Amino acid sequence: MNELPRIAFIEQRFPRPQVGSIAQAIQGGFSTDTLAQMDLRGKQLAIAVGSRGIANLAEIVRETVTVLKTRGAEPFIVPAMGSHGGGTPEGQQKTLEDYGVTENNIGAPVRSSMETICLGETNDGIPVHIDRIASESDGIIVINRIKPHTDFHGVIESGILKMITIGLGNRNGALACHANTSRLTYDQIILSISNTVIAAGKILCGVSVLENAYHETASIEVIPAANIEDRERALLPRAKELMPSLPVDQAEVLMIDRIGKNISGAGIDPNISGRWFGVNHRVQETPDITRIVALDLTEESMGNAVGIGLADFCSKKLVDKMNPSISYLNSITSRNLPTVFIPIHFDTDQIMMRQVMESLGERVTAENVRLLWIRDTLSLKRIAVSEALVPELRENPQVDSISELQSIRFDEDGMLDGLFDD
Repeated sequence: MNELPRIAFIEQRFPRPQVGSIAQAIQGGFSTDTLAQMDLRGKQLAIAVGSRGIANLAEIVRETVTVLKTRGAEPFIVPAMGSHGGGTPEGQQKTLEDYGVTENNIGAPVRSSMETICLGETNDGIPVHIDRIASESDGIIVINRIKPHTDFHGVIESGILKMITIGLGNRNGALACHANTSRLTYDQIILSISNTVIAAGKILCGVSVLENAYHETASIEVIPAANIEDRERALLPRAKELMPSLPVDQAEVLMIDRIGKNISGAGIDPNISGRWFGVNHRVQETPDITRIVALDLTEESMGNAVGIGLADFCSKKLVDKMNPSISYLNSITSRNLPTVFIPIHFDTDQIMMRQVMESLGERVTAENVRLLWIRDTLSLKRIAVSEALVPELRENPQVDSISELQSIRFDEDGMLDGLFDD
């Protein structure tokens, strides 16, 4: 019977820039010369909001609505999330509700549809889709966080342009994008499609958000449509600098309390775990993790367990929460089927944990195993580490404090409750 390691909690320290006032940042952004000169009186303006768990999202949307109303516009919200939310108007509206983006809370109606119109084709021969309701407006404002993407690296990754390409394209746009990844790189596709949409004249501006390592709003910038590509290229390196990280570059085990679409588009952010899927093959970069264990699925994911396939072991609870139809829709649309493959799991977490240790071989013991335990890939300030890592982390300037060691505990049914429950 394999013994389990003792663990200690550590506190990590990261750079922490923050926006002092979201209202002032957005008001200031819309007062720049190009945007201030726009006559918005009586205009029906669509504000595109996605499915990511952006910090202060409802407040950012609400302040954008307030500024537009002050200028005499009549704003409304459209979901811009590709095939997420189960690929239905009701599911996408429910996703926004879970983030507090409701008419009562933000002061503008939400209009949800999966219908698109086709604006034609790019020079690369890719059909360009855009949400029908948004296309019938007098202008579109796109709100999104700029960050490293979970599936690729490029000159632009996840941000305003990706939301224009896939989010506003609904499932038709997402399918068109992913169908061409075998012949073009992701950033080529996103630039090609988004520039075609911007050239059509409906996009007024983007509201770009950067976050710090504590999942707080680090900066907000309102960018006129003509400048979005240049600014997004410039902001991406800063977004990467602000990301949190694990305190070591190699470990045998990474325990993750919860995965989910609101945490990362991949469920488990590969920029943190080092693990991602290319087309039907797994890649492990830095950090070098031998076994990833996923314990639960967030409620906000609505059963979408994309990312479960990035783990080697998982809990039965996570499998039970998975909605296959929603999960499969997302993985098929993105052409990344392994992300929903169900890992090894057992009736109890206690059995699973012992099997994780068994899978590492006889040379890895409770005393020398390098184990990290995090709440999720967004939350890395407070994490747990195994006893073997404690001496090394005492010398790490990123680590502020280390607690006393304690045993990993299970309830009478052999189940873990997680270490980071609210």
